[in-house]
Amino acid sequence: MPALRLPLEIKIQEPSPSMDDAGGDILPSLGRVRLGDLAAVEGLASDSYKICVSTLMQSLAQYSAAIIQLPPADAALLRSGLDSARLFFHQRVYDSVGDVVHSDDAREWKTSGYYADPQMWLEMYDYRPGVTVREHGGAMELSPSGLPDIFSMLGKVCRDILDAVSFSLNLRSCVFTEILDNMPLRSQEVSSSVLSACCHSRPSFEEAQQHGIASPDDSQLLMFSEQEQQIDKTLLTLVKSDRSGLYIKDLHGRWILVDGDLGPHDIVVYPGLALYQETSGYVNPAVHKTEVGNLQGCMFGRCSLAFKLTPRFVARPGGSEMGAAGHGVDTQFQVPVTVTEFMQTDHSADQLFPKNNESSSQAEQDGASLCKSVCATNPGYFLTCQGWPVV
Repeated sequence: MPALRLPLEIKIQEPSPSMDDAGGDILPSLGRVRLGDLAAVEGLASDSYKICVSTLMQSLAQYSAAIIQLPPADAALLRSGLDSARLFFHQRVYDSVGDVVHSDDAREWKTSGYYADPQMWLEMYDYRPGVTVREHGGAMELSPSGLPDIFSMLGKVCRDILDAVSFSLNLRSCVFTEILDNMPLRSQEVSSSVLSACCHSRPSFEEAQQHGIASPDDSQLLMFSEQEQQIDKTLLTLVKSDRSGLYIKDLHGRWILVDGDLGPHDIVVYPGLALYQETSGYVNPAVHKTEVGNLQGCMFGRCSLAFKLTPRFVARPGGSEMGAAGHGVDTQFQVPVTVTEFMQTDHSADQLFPKNNESSSQAEQDGASLCKSVCATNPGYFLTCQGWPVV
């Protein structure tokens, strides 16, 4: 098959080397696509749309992440939101009693308002439509500005990405709508998705709790421990930060810095466990962690906005749609599970990706299966995958 030349509007990012291979060869690139080219329209799919979908899916298969280039107005809204979040946390007075995250993993769902994790030097403000946030004394809690508009905008971005995923897997259009919240929400409904404004290693926050398990001088000792590896229980997560530091494992188990060279209009997207469940394992969830040991001298810490698109609480994700599209569905995906049960079940990276050579081989086979699936749907438009046969 002859090499495929990309149009000018689709760019490729050269990410930084993995942490394990620092100083070695530069790893292959993440896919970057413009949101405007990824939006589905009525009628036959254009060639540019097929190429964008292929670029997105190849990047998700190989690196569990991709970069979406937003329109200027949306990018400006994000920058404004980051500025507001930075000031919000900078002015926040930390309460070591009332603001600590509970140990029962309560932040995974149904949360809102301000929380803090002293062990990770992390503060966050969760915005969830349908919930009125109040301070401990009962007064209305102030929040970073612009969160409702950013929530709405990023929710639409995620739905466009899900439409591209369904197109690549030969599913019916809008197939994910059945498990998503109503748009807009009805009266008395609470959103299952959440927009989190986060702040890592704010100096004044560290000073307020430095008597804890570590001091600022020990920051390097807390970074990159195996316990810090995270897998979101979402369909998709979108992240925009003011400083790099987000690492995600690629197909071969190497850590990739995915936000090291983002432009002002770029945002990172990566899949979660709910999408893994809904696609019967064809789209692997991202294993990620954040490095915050390079913030010396930064008075605001590392601020980010993370939108987590989550299935509605009463949904029952399963493999029926994948089976109807002709995909093989393993037994573990054939029995639907409620989102409530799913969100309350512990899922670890070690359970999904055991540390042995067989798991690496299986991951490559899963990536090859996704590659072939997209090729079957869009013959001639999938980019050549390293080491994968092109059909």
